[in-house]
Amino acid sequence: MTKPNLDYKPWEQYPHLWKTESAFWTYIRGALRQALWMRSPIKLSYKSSVCTAPPKDYNGRGKKGTFCALTGVWVATSKAEIDHIEGNVSLTSWEDVLPFIQHLVPEKGTLQYVDKEAHKIKSYSEKQGITFEEATIQKKAIEILKDSKKCLTWFKERSILYPSNAKLRREAIIKYLEENK
Repeated sequence: MTKPNLDYKPWEQYPHLWKTESAFWTYIRGALRQALWMRSPIKLSYKSSVCTAPPKDYNGRGKKGTFCALTGVWVATSKAEIDHIEGNVSLTSWEDVLPFIQHLVPEKGTLQYVDKEAHKIKSYSEKQGITFEEATIQKKAIEILKDSKKCLTWFKERSILYPSNAKLRREAIIKYLEENK
């Protein structure tokens, strides 16, 4: 068996395919996730093993689901995802490939059932190095800022002075949300 060339740089040999090193690793990450995670028998088996009928007070349409590990709310299977308890595994070099693959073929006890929105917030919190609660507030602020008309309405409804630029608006929204949890 030949030893892998850890100095190989495909983005330099094929610059018409990958403009940057980051673009190459993004491609590899996506290809591995598609091949090993999207239809993972481990993930699908885990999801079916934790799902049950809804609680008596549930009035949604879902027939199966379970409680979100992050929020504690019952979530139907169509609105849930399977998440790694320890996430945010890096893939930015050849040395990261094997740990990334092992992350996509997880050991027992390393997965959790979560609401799709809660999963996005958890991923954001891991990437930013902030708590889940801080990430929830940040994501709400981002959502408010996406539509300038809705953003202006949000400030008017709360009788808050509309800041002159996006950075100040975001800071004002975050401050308000933190104070009014």
